[in-house]
Amino acid sequence: MTVLIERARSRLATGGRGTAHRIGWSSIVELAQLASSVLVFIILAGQLAPDDYGALGAVLGVAMPAATLASFGSHVLLIKRIAQGGNFADAWQRATSIGTLGPAVGALVLVAAKPLILPQVSTTVYVLLVVSQVNFFWLTELAVYVGNATRNLKAAAQIRLMVVATRFGAVILFATLTPGRLVDWAVASILSFAAGAALALLHVWRVFGARPSLRRGSVADVREGLPFSANAVTESLVDISDRPLLFRYGHETDAGIYTLGGRIIQFGYLPIRVLLRTADADLFAAGKHGAAPALAVTRRLLKPAVAVGLAAGAGAFACASAVPWLVGDEYRPAVETIRLLAPMPAIRAVQYLMGNCLSASGHQGWRLILTVAAGVLNLGLNLVLLPNGTWRTAVGTTFVSELFLTVALTAIALRSARHDPAHPRPARTEGVDR
Repeated sequence: MTVLIERARSRLATGGRGTAHRIGWSSIVELAQLASSVLVFIILAGQLAPDDYGALGAVLGVAMPAATLASFGSHVLLIKRIAQGGNFADAWQRATSIGTLGPAVGALVLVAAKPLILPQVSTTVYVLLVVSQVNFFWLTELAVYVGNATRNLKAAAQIRLMVVATRFGAVILFATLTPGRLVDWAVASILSFAAGAALALLHVWRVFGARPSLRRGSVADVREGLPFSANAVTESLVDISDRPLLFRYGHETDAGIYTLGGRIIQFGYLPIRVLLRTADADLFAAGKHGAAPALAVTRRLLKPAVAVGLAAGAGAFACASAVPWLVGDEYRPAVETIRLLAPMPAIRAVQYLMGNCLSASGHQGWRLILTVAAGVLNLGLNLVLLPNGTWRTAVGTTFVSELFLTVALTAIALRSARHDPAHPRPARTEGVDR
C-alpha cells in the first residue's frame, strides 16, 4: 500500500513538494480515522450480539443519509467557494449555518418518524445515535473539510486526531466501565461526538481566525447546495439502505452480518480518500474552466486510485478469515460477505473520481440524475428481493447498482469533456496529412 501511495505522489506532482506534503498529511488524517474505526469495530462487534449489531447498523443506515441530505451540500460549497477565490470567513460561516440548522431539523424529523422506520429499536438508543450522527458528526466533518478547501491538510489532520482521541476515550470507557449494552454505547457515542465537534470548531477558530455562525445561511445557499446533498445521500442509500431493510424485514442476524462485512470493506475506501482529498481543491479549480481540465486532473488520479482500491480489496479478502477470531464465531458468515464485497473499493475509486469530475466542472445535474437512478434501482431490487432474501441478496443488489452508477458516470464524464465548449475539438483541415 505504501508503494502505491508513493507512486501516486509522482503522478499527482503538479506542485512538487506541496503535493507530496498534502498527501503526507492526508495520509495521517485517513490513517487516524482508520485506527479509530478499527478499534470501535473490534470492540463493538466483540461486545454486541449480531442482533444488537444489526440494530446499530440499521440506525446508522437511516441517520447517515439523513445527515448528508440535511446538510444541503455545505461541505462541497465550502470547498468550491474557497478553491475558486472566495472569502474564507464568509464561506465558513455560511457553511456552519447551513450545516448546523439543516441537520437539527433533520434529526427532529427522524425522531418523529421513528415508529414508522425502526419500531423494534429502543427509543433511547435510536435518539442518541441519531443526534450523534446527524448533528455532531456533521459539524466535525465540516471542520475537516476546511483543510481540504484551503489545501492545509495539516489542520485537517490535527482536527481528525482530536476527534479520534475522543472516540478512543469513549470506546475505552464503554469496554471497561459499562456492561457492554447497546444503550451504553449510544451514550458514549453522543458524548464523544459532541466533544469532538466542539474541539473541531474551536480549532478552526484558532487556526483560521473564523468563528462558526448560525445566522449566515440563506435560501440561496440551500438551493445551490441541495443538488450536492441529494447526490451524496443517494450514494449513501445505495451503500447502506439494505441494512435497515434487512432489520425491518425481520432478518436481524443477517443485518448484523452484512453490517459487519460492509463495515470492513469500507475501511478499504480510506486509502482511496488519501489520494482524492488532496486533489479536491485542484479539481474544483480546474473545473472552473470546464470539463476537459477537470478530466485531466481526474485521469492523473485514476490509475493510482484503482491500484490502491485493488490492493485494499485484496487485503480485505486475505484477512477476512481473522474475523471470527477477532469478534466471535457467531460472525463467521461475515467472512464470505467480506470476500464477496472485496472488489468494491476498486469500483468505488472509479465512481468517486468520475462523479467528482462532473461536480467540479458544473455538471452536478448529471451526477444527481445518475445517482438517483442507481438509488431507485437499488431500492427497488431490495424491496422486491429482501423480504424473502438474506445478506447474500443484499450483496447482489449492491453490486448491480454500484456497477450501473460507475459505468454511467464514466460515460457522461467522457462525453462532457469531448463536448466542452471551453476546449473544442480541432476542426478538420482539408489537404493536411494527419
